[in-house]
Amino acid sequence: MLFFKNILKEPELTGSAAPLAEQRSMPRYVISPQFRLKASLNFASRVDSRSTKGHSRSAWHWKCRLLDCSEQGVRIQMDPALKVRARDLCDLQLKVEEFELTMPCHIANLRESAEGMVFGLKLDIADEATWKAYCQLLEVVALGSSLKLHRRTARPDESGYLLEHYTNNRPARLSVWRDPATQGVKACEFLLKHYLVRAAAGRPVEFLTSPSGRPAAPTTAREIQRLFSWVVPNLSDAVPEDVRNFLKQHAG
Repeated sequence: MLFFKNILKEPELTGSAAPLAEQRSMPRYVISPQFRLKASLNFASRVDSRSTKGHSRSAWHWKCRLLDCSEQGVRIQMDPALKVRARDLCDLQLKVEEFELTMPCHIANLRESAEGMVFGLKLDIADEATWKAYCQLLEVVALGSSLKLHRRTARPDESGYLLEHYTNNRPARLSVWRDPATQGVKACEFLLKHYLVRAAAGRPVEFLTSPSGRPAAPTTAREIQRLFSWVVPNLSDAVPEDVRNFLKQHAG
């Protein structure tokens, strides 16, 4: 199931065709615990490659915490009681709101941490629809988690406010307007690829198409709103806390 049918249709990913050295250097995007994304690891439906009889593993179904993701795989944290080994086959099941995605994978590596076991999962996705859905989810995380401060004005611009820009290469751009007297956030404009979200104190949020700035059609606006509400919990630490709180208030 695709998370978005009207937006995020063109994932800018290199995929498995990239050289091995390039795959190893692919960026990993941090997944915040605040993102309402539930994950579990299921061993019931996969066949253990080391089993000479070819029987399925015991029906294990374990909740886990997502740490980060990339085009090639996902890192998760789990209870140390789970006894598995590298190369074990499993399914990673992801749920957010009414959406669900199941991806075949295998355990690439394991290590112990103070909080539990950390597993590196290598994705084994062969189905195109599943791959496209995962690409959309990866893009949601990347849009916010890779933002960095690009420019901050020392004096008010023509609007009378101080302006900050946070950018990345997805593309996304977060513009913030502050009151020069109080430094408080007065408005934000968030460019999410081909769409704009405008939020101002005391005003309803606007969902627009870019670069025209026209209101999005109702079906598209609903998806932009959902995208916005999913991106905001994953904002980079480079975005100040008061800006993140301002956006959370408007993301619902």
